[in-house]
Amino acid sequence: MERLVGVGASPGIAIGVAHVLSSRLDIHERRISAEQVEPEIERFERALLATDAQLAAIQAQIAEREGDDHQYRILEAHRLMLSDVHLVEQARRLIRDEKTSAEWAVRKALNQIQAVFERIEDPYFRDRKSDVALVGERLLRTLVGTNDSTSPEEAPKGSITIAHELGPADAAQLGRAEAAGFCTEGGGRTSHTAIVARALGLPYVVGVEGLGHKVWSGMTLIIDGVRGEVILDPDEEALRRYQARSDVQRNRAHRLGAIRDVPSQTQDGTPVHLAANIEMLEEIPIAADLGAQSVGLFRTEFLYLERNELPSEDEQHAHAVAALKSVGGRTITFRTLDLGGDKLPPSVRMPVGTNPAMGLRSIRYSLWRTDVFRTQLRALYRAGAVGPMQILFPLISGVAELRQAKALCDEVRSELARGGIPHAEHIPIGVMIETPSAALIADLLAAECDFLSIGTNDLIQYTLAADREDEHVGYLYHPLHPAILRALRQTVVGAEKAGKPVAMCGDMAGDPMLAWVLMGLGLRNLSMAPRQIPVVKSIIRATQLADAERLLAQALTMSTETEIEELVYGAMNKRFPLELTDGEENQGEGQAVG
Repeated sequence: MERLVGVGASPGIAIGVAHVLSSRLDIHERRISAEQVEPEIERFERALLATDAQLAAIQAQIAEREGDDHQYRILEAHRLMLSDVHLVEQARRLIRDEKTSAEWAVRKALNQIQAVFERIEDPYFRDRKSDVALVGERLLRTLVGTNDSTSPEEAPKGSITIAHELGPADAAQLGRAEAAGFCTEGGGRTSHTAIVARALGLPYVVGVEGLGHKVWSGMTLIIDGVRGEVILDPDEEALRRYQARSDVQRNRAHRLGAIRDVPSQTQDGTPVHLAANIEMLEEIPIAADLGAQSVGLFRTEFLYLERNELPSEDEQHAHAVAALKSVGGRTITFRTLDLGGDKLPPSVRMPVGTNPAMGLRSIRYSLWRTDVFRTQLRALYRAGAVGPMQILFPLISGVAELRQAKALCDEVRSELARGGIPHAEHIPIGVMIETPSAALIADLLAAECDFLSIGTNDLIQYTLAADREDEHVGYLYHPLHPAILRALRQTVVGAEKAGKPVAMCGDMAGDPMLAWVLMGLGLRNLSMAPRQIPVVKSIIRATQLADAERLLAQALTMSTETEIEELVYGAMNKRFPLELTDGEENQGEGQAVG
């Protein structure tokens, strides 16, 4: 028995035999003569058409058999990549200028694109490289005429698919073949394939190094999509333990699914609005299915990814309209560009200071590049005529910044009115509380906007001066630090003083272990990853508000984060064992799943 570790991309446990797909194609450099250049380009063009036809056929199957709109749109995005200038035009240029074969030109273009993504530190942005790689590999297989003997369609029922990379089309086909789960060496937690896996409810583990050299078809495997574990050739004890955990998770998922349409409120009738954090359009149907009452945070950075040119106003408008039309009348809160620091797509150029996390980023970049900001605001105000929405400014540190941003909103509205362009006359404007300065003057900020939304990820690292990605100081990153609880309480009180609503959209909002603390603080609007909504709702519905307030009051009397964690985690694990444990004996405190 051997245990490998990767990253959990879709929750759940699968136990079954491995179904190993063909690995990455080995392409060697091949030169061609001048007379062969045009025929080679024609062969390349035919391969593009044939690859597009393959994806179109899978789309048609999805539309006919499942009617799954978000999977359909993911495949549409992959089809669009077949005309992407960075892949297609670069390959054509290499064939013509370097007189190389189409296969080598595609491989070289893919390597160049991959190199760009590898330099991006933000995992959400970096994960997009797998989508480009998958489209490229499908194109290469078409070029070389490879017919895999082990394909997604041939996966035995209940098997676990092993591959270097899996595309969303592969995931959809594996779902129809009733595979038990997937595991890959590449990929990412926020990739399109991961979205499809979560939509299908199938466990998925990514980033498992050396997987292809250690697994063969027919080997018994266990994959854990929560912990990111892969167990090769498990013994009887491991099979027993993981089967028990799988049964617990299955029963819990069934029980949580039954409360999707019931109100999110405490036992004494206090409503708590549960919203979803969304990165891509394809996630909206998943969030709705899981009971999201709105989209509390729609990240707009996705449109700026993997491109050298900025998205146009019309493109951003169409993207926002598509989101509003797919959300079924629910409100969407669009966060304006949160770029800079470790999030720098190729289309964005900005000065890089000695400390990017505290430099020109987020709203500071937008106010520095007002042309880019105006374009985004025009697109959003135009989209506001279609459905209910809000606009949220990230990383505001003072009232002066807020006034500058609001002034640009006023100017944009006036421009649209003068041009006779349909737009929303009024869109609620909100401020993200992500810096200590914003928390300290929450009342002043709330007085000049329509709502506040707490971004706990940055608020914690800035308040504690501890980069959560730095392994040397990560131990300092504690959501239950007394300073964080005081900052949150001061923000809630400041919003109440100004008579404005306050939400939370950071990771703390979706941590079921912290639900009582947040309710005790007075938060009644929480936005989280869609998969967290059912378990948080279950805790809310089993809660008397007075119990949450008593726990919070006791926590606020303590001096250290360790004391508070012991109190909160102990109380929550004891009160909600079915929601907060996954069936593993002797599980440590604080390890919530769901």
